[in-house]
Amino acid sequence: MIFYVDSGAPAGGRSGLSPDEAVRSWRDLTVSPGDTVLFRRGSFFRDSLLPPEGEENAPIFFGAYGEGEKPVFCGSVDLSAPENWVETERNVWCCAVPPESEACNFIFDGGASCGVLAWKKEGLDRQGKWHDTRIGTTEGRLQAVDRELFLYSEGNPGRVYRSVECAVYGNRVMVSARRYVTFSDIAFINSGVHGFAATDAVGVTVKNCDFSFIGGCVWNRELKIRFGNAFELWNGARDVTMEGCRCREVYDSCFTHQGPGEESRVPENIVCRGNVFERYGMAAYEARDPVPRGAVFADNVCLDAGLGFSMQDEIPPRRSEIWPRPMGHHLFLWRTEHGTAGGSVDVTGNSFGPAPYGGAVYSLISKEARAQFLIKNNRYSAQADRMLADDREDD
Repeated sequence: MIFYVDSGAPAGGRSGLSPDEAVRSWRDLTVSPGDTVLFRRGSFFRDSLLPPEGEENAPIFFGAYGEGEKPVFCGSVDLSAPENWVETERNVWCCAVPPESEACNFIFDGGASCGVLAWKKEGLDRQGKWHDTRIGTTEGRLQAVDRELFLYSEGNPGRVYRSVECAVYGNRVMVSARRYVTFSDIAFINSGVHGFAATDAVGVTVKNCDFSFIGGCVWNRELKIRFGNAFELWNGARDVTMEGCRCREVYDSCFTHQGPGEESRVPENIVCRGNVFERYGMAAYEARDPVPRGAVFADNVCLDAGLGFSMQDEIPPRRSEIWPRPMGHHLFLWRTEHGTAGGSVDVTGNSFGPAPYGGAVYSLISKEARAQFLIKNNRYSAQADRMLADDREDD
């Protein structure tokens, strides 16, 4: 079956079997293995995309139809209306009805700027700084408290800015799939935690998709650590591809495989190829826990590591689990004490641009594990040359 979804379609009573009969939400459909779901270009959904599993010989495909911009799935809450804000003290505005979910980031005027997290309300001292009394509570390290969301603004935020979007914790991911699903030509924006994330994914492909303004959720309030990745494979993956995508303004890493430590399942046959990564706080490629078998990180363009909204109000090095070690690299290899039997990661044909606070490659893993990363035939700008020059095996 081929289904059509249009955010502007009338509600109810439609089959979804043609563009003229498009439904308003993918949730109005019963999607089965082998089906195709197409979203009208130009559509905008305040929703996540969490489909059922496909089958090896009957994968599910999600894509786009029509002309124009990619369909957008958005994880933020619109707080643009002036009536959303009440001034409680000079230039400190309280959200009249705060989002149900913990705030993670603010995005103003379609991405022209982002808010700056104030860890305490007393830190609200300049335009765009925000504080949510619940930061860190969703991750379970603190008890839940009353919902109060504050924003510093020299004037009602709904009048100062054309748009005010609050990225929230929400479903924790914008898009996910475990078995035999392909996503193509879709944009995912304003996620408070992750873009794509899946546990033990098999046969999943994400191609020609965009991820922007991803992450910012507080992981540990006491240590002042936040997190959020554009594409995360957790505790194993097999036959997974990320290709032709664009990631920009990502709090932590654009592409990562990781798990719960020594007991993590080993990823196999994972490919990250031909993507453009821009302005990420931790890494373009973060490799953590077991070294994969048959992994490829190739032909990617990696720009401005350590820059973007994750560095706002930070004094380098940015806060992280390895602080005060440097943060903001193109490749970040850590938490791996041993090699993997048959493990190999080909890192080739990539272009590494500026990394002003880190380096092209930063490795904290054992020599045995490091030897399984085959780093060759990559291009390095002068600004990406600062750390671990001995990791450069080409020219």
